[in-house]
Amino acid sequence: VSLATDLLARVDKTAPDGDTSASMLREIRMKSYVARGTAQLQLKNTAAARKDFEAARETNPNDPVVYNTLALVALAENKPQDALSSLETALKVDATNFDALNGLINIYAKSQELDKAHARIDQALAAYPNVASLHYLKGQAYGAQRNVQGAEAELNRAIELDPNYLAAYSALGSLYINTKQEDRAIAEYQKMIARRPDKATTPYTLIGMLEDQRKNYDAAAESYRKALASDPNAMIAANNLAWLYAVTGKGNLDEAARLAQGVVQKYPNVAGFMDTLGWVYYKKNLHTAAIEQLRKAVSINEAEARKANVSPSASYHYHLGMALKGNGDKEEARRQLEAAVRLSDKAPFADLEEAKKALASL
Repeated sequence: VSLATDLLARVDKTAPDGDTSASMLREIRMKSYVARGTAQLQLKNTAAARKDFEAARETNPNDPVVYNTLALVALAENKPQDALSSLETALKVDATNFDALNGLINIYAKSQELDKAHARIDQALAAYPNVASLHYLKGQAYGAQRNVQGAEAELNRAIELDPNYLAAYSALGSLYINTKQEDRAIAEYQKMIARRPDKATTPYTLIGMLEDQRKNYDAAAESYRKALASDPNAMIAANNLAWLYAVTGKGNLDEAARLAQGVVQKYPNVAGFMDTLGWVYYKKNLHTAAIEQLRKAVSINEAEARKANVSPSASYHYHLGMALKGNGDKEEARRQLEAAVRLSDKAPFADLEEAKKALASL
């Protein structure tokens, strides 16, 4: 908000010259209003956001972005009809505008009116049948209806029209995961890697997760390592590789600790990352360090669960209980393991039997 306000003040004091045209200044002003309005919206200041988005529209009424942002604030105000109106105006300016059509799909999906979304996309497709993004959106609408064949056909058509449309490969991969066709999902992610090796981090991570689920641990580890080679800051890949090393014994625990420590340093308030680091410490018999991380993981997870009105993670309590047991604190270990077993009714976890055995030994 502060940066955008400062930029608007500077634009007000700037006159067009040989280097800066009037249209350039108008564009900067419009984008500054949009940036500030977006920040206000994220701060839940909807009135201020609306004011900025309306100012952006007045600055440049021929840019669909201003109408898409007005739709966002209308949704924040729980005015879906106003949002639909703004999105339709965006489409009058740009008939194939992705954000506007995607916004329509999301609104109609919530109101169980996806036939209207299909009709709107079909209208655009009738005029522009060879635009890959329109077929991708059509596939998304089918996906929201759980029409697997329709979604698959449209996503494949998008790729046929634009073989470099990575979003379509990703969506196909998700579709195949949801329909338990893991090999086909991996094939789509491999196509993404082949098309854009410079964007390989996410598909390698997703392949790793799929192989992990299938207990193909060597293949999973290889994919996570490739994701990290593509981007050393790939936090999910680093966390998952550290976890895999800790639970399967297939990797070096010192390397696991280094990976998990790096993740927690960058994201110090994520329960799952703390849980991984704590469990790595437990496997290294560093019980005091493990307890410190696992207590934090349990505390953060419980606060988040209360806020979301869901059950806390049983496995976090199990891990903390095991670390406490290893450290000789039998009473608190018993409390944590009992909590894990109790929570398993609502939040099942893989190590339930191990938790029961550990509890019995106390």
